[in-house]
Amino acid sequence: MAEIQFRYQPPTSGTHLVGLAGDFTGWEILDMNEVGGVYFLNLHIDKGRYCYKFIVDGNWIPDPDNPLTEPDPFGGFNSVLIVQETIPSHFSWKEIIQDLSLLDERKGYYIELNRISNEKYELRFNWFPSLPADLTAIIDGSYYTLLRLGITGNQEVFHCLFNCPENFCNIKIKIQGNDNILFWGAEGFSFQEEDVSPYLLELSNLPIFSVPEWVTHSIIYQIFPDRFCNGNPSNDPDFSEDYYKNCRKPPPPGEYLPPHMEYFHLVEDWYDISYLKQSPWLPEGKPDWWCFYGGDIAGVRQKLPYLKDLGINLLYFNPLWQAKSNHKYDAADFKKVDPHFATEEEMGAFVKEAHQNGMRIILDVAFNHTGEAFWAFRDVVEKGPNSPYWLWYDWYKWPLPDPLPPDFNPREYYQCWWGIKDMPDLNYDLSLPHPAENYVRDINKAVPNRSLVNHILECARWWIVDIDIDGFRLDIPNEVPYWFWELFRQEIRKMKPDAWLVGEIWHSGKGWVNHRYFDSVMNYAYFKDPVLEFFILGICDKKNFCSRIENGLAQYPIQSMKAMMNLLGSHDTIRILELANGDVSRLKLALLFQMTFIGAPHIYYGDEIAMLGGKDPDNRRPFNWKWEENPVAIDLREYYKNLIKLRLSNPLLMDGEFRFLPAPEGLLAWRRYNENGRIDVVLNYGREKIPVEFLSSSKIIFTLGEIEINSTGSILYPNSGIVYISIP
Repeated sequence: MAEIQFRYQPPTSGTHLVGLAGDFTGWEILDMNEVGGVYFLNLHIDKGRYCYKFIVDGNWIPDPDNPLTEPDPFGGFNSVLIVQETIPSHFSWKEIIQDLSLLDERKGYYIELNRISNEKYELRFNWFPSLPADLTAIIDGSYYTLLRLGITGNQEVFHCLFNCPENFCNIKIKIQGNDNILFWGAEGFSFQEEDVSPYLLELSNLPIFSVPEWVTHSIIYQIFPDRFCNGNPSNDPDFSEDYYKNCRKPPPPGEYLPPHMEYFHLVEDWYDISYLKQSPWLPEGKPDWWCFYGGDIAGVRQKLPYLKDLGINLLYFNPLWQAKSNHKYDAADFKKVDPHFATEEEMGAFVKEAHQNGMRIILDVAFNHTGEAFWAFRDVVEKGPNSPYWLWYDWYKWPLPDPLPPDFNPREYYQCWWGIKDMPDLNYDLSLPHPAENYVRDINKAVPNRSLVNHILECARWWIVDIDIDGFRLDIPNEVPYWFWELFRQEIRKMKPDAWLVGEIWHSGKGWVNHRYFDSVMNYAYFKDPVLEFFILGICDKKNFCSRIENGLAQYPIQSMKAMMNLLGSHDTIRILELANGDVSRLKLALLFQMTFIGAPHIYYGDEIAMLGGKDPDNRRPFNWKWEENPVAIDLREYYKNLIKLRLSNPLLMDGEFRFLPAPEGLLAWRRYNENGRIDVVLNYGREKIPVEFLSSSKIIFTLGEIEINSTGSILYPNSGIVYISIP
């Protein structure tokens, strides 16, 4: 751990609102202190590599004094901080024996407690990687083996689960390394157990962080509604809504429009990629933001047998509410199903049928902004300050020019998401202008925009209670005031106690995953990125891969780790097979890890049938229902199906502990385990065949690629894997 000073000097004088956010804050914004026109903030940060930005008067910018940057997910750049370890942590047992005070200097640092339910807790103990040891927790006289989670910063994290019906518990830790035994308790460390008394922990004030247990047993399938299946052509978009009246029509053949010129059109033939049918400025015929395909809920309903056969039990929909675009993140009405997807009655009937088929439903919602077609925004455009919804938005100048000039800059008139005129930001806090309101975390220090907040909660209630969906994926939550999400969680839990709330956080979600905000996050930082970089791109070695995976395990509470959305791709990313340059063998290795790792596996529609696609919007191609004509698609889908069956038929793969196993270079091995048994997975990611030994009591339950099996073990060829189970 090191003390790092962050410094920012504005290029202009005057008072500024300056904050700092990064991986080390969970991307929560911390206020910086001003001295003589320069803004400072000192933080103690563990050894590691981090991304961060300054937030200056609401604008997110990289550190101008730091030349080390990397692209962020939004087309800009993050500053990169590399922290070297300065607090000693590489003690030897010999040094500890000579000077036990080396450990006592960090008294109070070692223990963490996480309350899962009324009587169930997770205990974590932070230890030193340089002092290998077996750790045991003695809790109210009962002994619990502390299991290793991983290393984060300069600490090795161990944990156990225990039950306690009382308001207090007594904890002592036994640390056995080689021939040395240490005890930790209220007085710190001692080599004599009688010299330390149990550490007394009060439990009554510890908040409960409950996460829906059903998520752990879920296989998530994400559907971009317009692109999955057109089950009802009669509801296809005809662009008759009044918000399309000023939009351009498709150009004549052979003519092109600049990319910023929006026009709306329907692609009736899903398999014709000619440029005139999709994008008039992209000759390769990739989809654009303004072309529609007519996919709808009736189509998903027709394909429920396909999804059930694959093994899917959780459907995650991109926005379904009424909106102008095909992606629907520009809502026209939060409380209305887009009529080109379904009627309200059809939507309710679909959810009921999905539930009857053992499938839950979560919906993508973007409450940071609306669309320009949103009914309240249109009222403000017409009436200005006389509109009852004037304070729902941040306006700088009114009225808007009519017609809008070609060089129209929406930020001169109103706050909007990333400067996109179609997405005006909502103003939740009347105490500060947006986005400065995001600095306010305590609702008691905010001036909530009650009419707006009540409307959002009313719309959420409609989806959760009336339509009966099972949770929300929350889009760009870090751009909405933190206090709102705390209120949102409270209200959703009242509506449906086991509703799942998962946040779109691209970096560490440590600050977001707790009893105040979200159950879990989309696991970009500690799953998708390392998995793709190791298995698919080959730009990450095994040591770094394992370290990053373990970092996530060590950061998040166990109940949220089991509910992480472990994705390999989404509507915002390049498709995985595109990244793999069509190499299905490498993709299969990544999938084997995904389906046997802790957390909820996520599948982006079409990945299972080998669909390709580059950057947005090319990654949103229509589903290829002619996949059975493609041998690669047939094989890959069958592989997905078998992996899902493997996972759902083995509780250890959903509920068991996780740890990596020692393995020679070229092999990656891990274990899922509990008191009832273990499942070991070994795969060969190298270029040479490698022998693998396993216990005679083990039973092979899954294989990948070319494997030779003999009496003592097996020989794994490149791009192969084996899964075997051992039951005591």
